[in-house]
Amino acid sequence: MSDVRPAYTPAPAKTEPKLGTGAPESKKIIPSMSAEAQHVNRRLEEVMDASAAKNKSIRYAPGYRIQVYTGNERQSAEAAKLLVYQNFPELNPYLSYKQPTYKLKVGDFMRKMDAERYYSQIKSLFPTAVLQPDKIDIRYSMSIN
Repeated sequence: MSDVRPAYTPAPAKTEPKLGTGAPESKKIIPSMSAEAQHVNRRLEEVMDASAAKNKSIRYAPGYRIQVYTGNERQSAEAAKLLVYQNFPELNPYLSYKQPTYKLKVGDFMRKMDAERYYSQIKSLFPTAVLQPDKIDIRYSMSIN
């Protein structure tokens, strides 16, 4: 580990000028980093940039959504979607159809605790609402407070 750490030379002790002598104050020496330390920092920045680029490409993660409607009628599903949007505009609705059933899920929650906070409010509008683990969109989950 000590091979990659930069070596610094200690600054000389600062002497206090005597009163009335008018002696100039000694200059503080700032040690410069060695070429080896600069190489390590450059390499570290490259690794961090590569990691940031990889993380930007990840769009989905495991999380939670609230299923507010399950049924065979598209009009009922659309009505539920409108009601959720009017009451909770910050939650994104996801309407899916797998013959013969429509499912409406809302929200992109990374943590269950955040989903439960909305779940109690949605449950009053939709008594059949269910909190479910789901694959969520990370970009939308960051906008929910």
